[in-house]
Amino acid sequence: MNCDVIIPWGRDGNLGVAYNRSMRLIDDWVIFQDHDVLQLNPSWYHMVLEAIEILGHGAGLITGVTNLIACPMQFCPDAPQSIDLVEHMKYAKKRFKKFGLQTDIVIPEKMPLPFSGFFMVTHKEAWMKSGGFKNGFLGVDNYYHEAVINAGYKTYVLPGLYMFHLYYHKTRWDKMS
Repeated sequence: MNCDVIIPWGRDGNLGVAYNRSMRLIDDWVIFQDHDVLQLNPSWYHMVLEAIEILGHGAGLITGVTNLIACPMQFCPDAPQSIDLVEHMKYAKKRFKKFGLQTDIVIPEKMPLPFSGFFMVTHKEAWMKSGGFKNGFLGVDNYYHEAVINAGYKTYVLPGLYMFHLYYHKTRWDKMS
């Protein structure tokens, strides 16, 4: 199985265009990851491949969990709030030991907010049937999540796949020692 890994970006800042351009080039599955996300689990790619194998093309969107994000389904409230990578690595290991390769289906009616796009796994068929990503920067990930659901696909969270999201910490970069 082939699954590309892409950090989408465009010179014009139009993230939707960058996502759609990338989708045209892939064969089947793709992992979109923000530039400010650090993978702390050395098995993260294999975890994704395992989820794809188990869930198949009925899954339109798969994501992991992180320390800083608005979507409660992707947020780990007990994650370290520091910028200490060692703490985050220990936390990633703890989550993997607790949840392993577990895949949690997301019930749209019970979801307070759509997925954030810090880490999205999707496939070409879901992209085509959902109408793809809208143009723009903010909200293109939320729009895509809802479009995938409306196209009849299921969405999933991998609670054992924790990533450190620099997000707000980027403004504190100069204070790191």
